[in-house]
Amino acid sequence: MKEETKEKLKKVYPDGYKKIRRWIVNLYRPILHDKSTSIFNQHIIAYIMFISFTISGVLFYMDNEYYAYPFGICWLIIPLSWIYLKFFPQTWDEMYSYEKEAFRGIWRLPENWNP
Repeated sequence: MKEETKEKLKKVYPDGYKKIRRWIVNLYRPILHDKSTSIFNQHIIAYIMFISFTISGVLFYMDNEYYAYPFGICWLIIPLSWIYLKFFPQTWDEMYSYEKEAFRGIWRLPENWNP
């Protein structure tokens, strides 16, 4: 593992930032965190996009000139949040225990490893 990755893992954010960052990370997690095999166990961002597409469709049907805004704005959320998480990934302090276990498994680290 690169030293740069370890340094990013060690960063600690204030509690207010942690709440916002957790909200951003949770956009790309299934609602039930893999506790169910239901078809409704989708990422929250999928529901947001579906709702914005529906609202845009209703506005288009009503001949509103701003019909593209709801879908367009939500469409921008995806790349902006990806870019943000690329440069400022989730830190060790923000991870839950099951996320830490998964991280260790992905990087093939010992079970008691901490950055």
